[in-house]
Amino acid sequence: MQPQSNSYRHAKLPPGYIRVLELQPSVSIDEALVCRLRAQTITDVPYEAVSYVWGKTAVYHTTIWCADEGDTETGAGMLRIGANLARALLAYRCLDEPRRIWVDAICIQQDDLDERLAQVRMMGDIFRNATQVLCWLGAFQDPAIDECLALTAIHFLREFNRDQGSHLQQIQAAIHKGTLNNGGQALQGSDDEQILFETWRAVKVFFDCEYFHRAWIIQEIGLARRAWLSWGRSDLCIDWAEVARFVLFLDDNGASVINELGLKSWVCNHINLVWSNKADGTPLYDFSEVLHWARVHLSTDPRDYVYSLLGHPSAVVDGQLLIEPVYSIVTSQVYTDLVINIILRTRSLHILAFVDHDYKPNPMGLPTWVPDWHALNLVAPLRCPTRAAPSEYQNVTIDKHMPKPRLRCRGTLISTIRAFSDMIDPKELAITDYDAETKKKLPFLLDHIYLQLVLAHPSETRPRADAFISALSLVLTGGFRGTARSLLRQPLGEGGGAGTRAGRGGLRDADGAGHDVDVHVSAGVHHQGRTARTRAAHSGGRRRGGRPPGLQVPARASAGGRHRV
Repeated sequence: MQPQSNSYRHAKLPPGYIRVLELQPSVSIDEALVCRLRAQTITDVPYEAVSYVWGKTAVYHTTIWCADEGDTETGAGMLRIGANLARALLAYRCLDEPRRIWVDAICIQQDDLDERLAQVRMMGDIFRNATQVLCWLGAFQDPAIDECLALTAIHFLREFNRDQGSHLQQIQAAIHKGTLNNGGQALQGSDDEQILFETWRAVKVFFDCEYFHRAWIIQEIGLARRAWLSWGRSDLCIDWAEVARFVLFLDDNGASVINELGLKSWVCNHINLVWSNKADGTPLYDFSEVLHWARVHLSTDPRDYVYSLLGHPSAVVDGQLLIEPVYSIVTSQVYTDLVINIILRTRSLHILAFVDHDYKPNPMGLPTWVPDWHALNLVAPLRCPTRAAPSEYQNVTIDKHMPKPRLRCRGTLISTIRAFSDMIDPKELAITDYDAETKKKLPFLLDHIYLQLVLAHPSETRPRADAFISALSLVLTGGFRGTARSLLRQPLGEGGGAGTRAGRGGLRDADGAGHDVDVHVSAGVHHQGRTARTRAAHSGGRRRGGRPPGLQVPARASAGGRHRV
């Protein structure tokens, strides 16, 4: 072995090749890490891929001795790696034989920008072709405590999936007894209930792991043939399929449990959403929706909110990536170029549904029609067919030669915004009983809105009550009128049996001019994706809301103006 003062120098990598390291065996956990690197094509010799959290990139706590295959002199030497990766390699190192592993920090020459870009383009194929993906949740901070938590959580996740309904009823019944404090810890109860809450506390710690909140893991797990999650030790592991089944069921059926215990399992369920498929095996969501579901995850480099998902099938349109992963351009250009490419290639304005911002200028200087994927999302677009942003967009042009690109759209004035409120807290919408209603920050919210929008106007310009209800319903549901394709082809007002005709209202502008409005309200609102029923209740700070202190009446505004409902 060479002196430790030597630094490892990566050999030049041929186009289309990757490096795979052979982690040398050791019977001692204390022995230094040693590996040999071999250049190969992705489909050559089988390998495993490691998925982990980099941690603080500027801090390196240990080294690994690296040498190229068949070369022990010229490029061999020490390579600095992060502490979390070092612990992962120590855990995955075999006792008596080398282990073939791909891991980005070692197998990619990080200071070679051209190689880094080429390897990022191949990242999807690297994880897709690995025999399995080893997901390292992290080392134990306090082994005496954390190892017990890991054993409890992993065992319970498997047990829960064997009888999901029964386990859910048990924790719901215990919660409804009111024996928890604000931190989700048991204040009292029987011994069995205490054990039950301690078990769920272990599950909470499991989902609190930083690993689950990292943007790159969405692709690394989603593309894996099989993904094994290890916590603290390589043998303390669970199949991702078990975790995915748990979070999907809990998100669909256990919102009260998630809220009361402060579980972050819903973050994992976003991985399920990203990789949801239709019956024919094609992606359920387009790339803009994939980016939306993934934005609750975190990335040090904001460009990776896009680049980390380029392995998703929806990122390819007409056989070409929607955007190339180029790290030499700034984030604002990445986000803007992506939107331009999506609009031009898909011939759809659906991407505009994911733009949300307040009145302050975007710190990156983004055009107002470009989503900021690394910012907090204020709203969630409706997951249903609407009349907004139709595919026929002959009147849409993009001027890319301006200092800031401009999107030009021609639309139709359909109505006038009479008033708008502050963001409505979703918890204020639930109507249970009179006593509960009187305890809300703003009791009888719909009555309050009706008072401000209808009764506050003179009788001669006042809209009819049924017209107000129709307009409010259409705004809240995005004009959704049902799921049948036959309905989607019908103009507003031709509802057939799937909905109820709300009536023809005489809405008037502030100047008294009247407009007949033909409206149609669906008999029921479609389920907005698997997790929409619980999203507002436990968005973990990624969405914000506040009580409406009172409706503000703006100046005359067109339907395309900035407004909040």
